[in-house]
Amino acid sequence: MTELQIPPAAIEDQNSFEILRVWAAFEAQHVSIHSGLNGNANNFGYLLAELALHGSRLYAQKLNIPEIEALKNILDGFNAEIIKESGNPTGNIQD
Repeated sequence: MTELQIPPAAIEDQNSFEILRVWAAFEAQHVSIHSGLNGNANNFGYLLAELALHGSRLYAQKLNIPEIEALKNILDGFNAEIIKESGNPTGNIQD
C-alpha cells in the first residue's frame, strides 16, 4: 500500500493542513476527518462539491466521457446512497 502524493501547494504553504483521509478496507470505507475544522455543515458541503468536481475530471479522463456526464454519474451514486441510507458511519471525535 502506498500513500498518495501530497500536492505541491500543500507542501509550500506553511499553514496547510490535512482535512480528511478515506481508505478502503474489508470492503468498506474508513474515514478520518480533521476535528478542528472551522465553518459549518454548509462549508462541508462545499468540500464535497469540490471533491465531486475533481472526481468528475478523473473519471472523464479515465473513461473518455464528458466531465458533465461523469459528474452526473457521481451525483446519481451520491443520491442513491443518501436515499438508501445503507451506510453506517461509526466512530467519534478525537482531538
